[in-house]
Amino acid sequence: MEKHGDGPFGFPKTVRGMDFFSTDRLLQGFLRQSAPGLLQRRQAALANFGHFCGTELDEQAEYSDRIHPPVWKAMPEDLARPGVRRGKVYFNRRYEDCHQEVYRHGFINHAFDADNPEPHLYAFVAQYLISQADISIGCPFAMTHPVAMVVARYAPEAVKARFLHESTRADGQTKTGGTWATEKHSGSDVGGTETVASYQKDGTVRLQGQKWFASNADSGLVVATARPEGAPKGGKGLGLYLVPSHVDADWRKQNDYEITSLKEKLGTRALATGEIDLNGALAYEIAPPPDGLRVMMEALGCSRVHNAMAAAGVMRRALNEALSWASNRETFGQKLITRPMVQKRIIELAVEWMAGSAMAFEAAHCFDEATKGADAYIWSRIVTALAKYKTAEQAVWCAQKALSLVAGNGYTEDYPTARQFRDAMVLPVWEGPEQIQALELMRMIAGKEPGDRVFFDHLTQIITELDTAGMQAEKDRLAHLAEALAQSFMELRANPAQIEQVADVFLHNMADILSYALLCRDAAREQKGDAGQIRLLVCGHYHDNLWNRAATPSLTPSPLLVRFGTLMHEVYQLD
Repeated sequence: MEKHGDGPFGFPKTVRGMDFFSTDRLLQGFLRQSAPGLLQRRQAALANFGHFCGTELDEQAEYSDRIHPPVWKAMPEDLARPGVRRGKVYFNRRYEDCHQEVYRHGFINHAFDADNPEPHLYAFVAQYLISQADISIGCPFAMTHPVAMVVARYAPEAVKARFLHESTRADGQTKTGGTWATEKHSGSDVGGTETVASYQKDGTVRLQGQKWFASNADSGLVVATARPEGAPKGGKGLGLYLVPSHVDADWRKQNDYEITSLKEKLGTRALATGEIDLNGALAYEIAPPPDGLRVMMEALGCSRVHNAMAAAGVMRRALNEALSWASNRETFGQKLITRPMVQKRIIELAVEWMAGSAMAFEAAHCFDEATKGADAYIWSRIVTALAKYKTAEQAVWCAQKALSLVAGNGYTEDYPTARQFRDAMVLPVWEGPEQIQALELMRMIAGKEPGDRVFFDHLTQIITELDTAGMQAEKDRLAHLAEALAQSFMELRANPAQIEQVADVFLHNMADILSYALLCRDAAREQKGDAGQIRLLVCGHYHDNLWNRAATPSLTPSPLLVRFGTLMHEVYQLD
């Protein structure tokens, strides 16, 4: 890579202008291990997309956030009847063009290719790259993918034939997706849905109700929960329905719902999040009761993987901002990046990003594997819940620390760290906060599913892999953690009345253990030269920060601080 900065490591003066894919050793290493065929087929396309994300998409993100966010107006429905108005959202042209450009690259299109589909992993990798520039476009992408998946898997053939192409097309006319489940009275309790579905003689459905927090409010194709007339209360009474924004073949006549307002939010300001009144909107049944909620949860599971990959992308951007600033900023005659306290902060950012990415990448990889048997399905759900929780927390921490490293400048909107910190705050709450992920985890490890056994089996496999690689210290540490966790699993099964009291504790502890285990596994697979040694040091550093933090300061520099330059070369493709 061309040296853009004059600091000791040659980091560019600004992150904008980078190719987010080609500079990322970690992502490339993950793909070499988990999907070598995909990397071989798509490396050039990923580099092209990485450049787009680091340039045009990032420039648009700043403009749409600061200068021209979406605007809601009540406009006349018919100029001949000016008293009848309907809420409409207007976007700036740069946002619309970049949004469609994301789909032109074909990440979703290729996943649904009838003859030679790519794994869903390809779309998740795109999310990782997108979110380093703009979560406000990453969020709609994270819903368009599962909407296409649900239509492909569950919609009647006639509905699939009419609508699947619309959400997978790559010609600049993609109908982006939405998942409308949240209502004012129920929040995450989707089983409390009050929207009513009325079945028509022609086989269509009409929906009546209100959706309270609809991201990508101006989306073209939405999956929405509703309760058919006469259906029982609770989740078993819900169906799932496809709601197009327009009802004619030319996509000119609007459906009978209205965006009544846009939410004023802390972050993702370029993303239109609205309140929706369904006024007899035309819809098509995808899954009737009692399967509607189950299918919606499949869609949300896909979005949760996107959330984890977005969080990993935010961490990567935070690290890059810290590196660019510190390596080019000079104070008192010395580059910031040469100062030990700054180096320690950058090390922490790098380690959190590596650990969080290991979790996110595992969730993305397992999504495709989930169809290969009961255990694979259970593992995917466990990893998704853990990764969604853990990476979101890490992303907010990393974004805040990058902002504070840039200091007063980072707090101003002139620098990208302020927007990235605001946008990162959506990650812990979107698609279910910490407590929802804890309940999802309990369904897998303390209910009918043998998730506790599946989790322990995977830890055992990793321990065996570490033994084969000669990583004795990491093997012993992980075995000790696994043994204690296995005992906790037994106690949980024996005390079901305590599940809600301890669900969050299991979420936290299992996420920590798994992130450490995956770091160790990745180190075992990258045991060549300096890269292997640095990975081992990262494992030890992460373990000690979680479970062996010293009570008093040590005057001896940490091994990673001693080898700071080698670590930077491992996380950043300089050549």
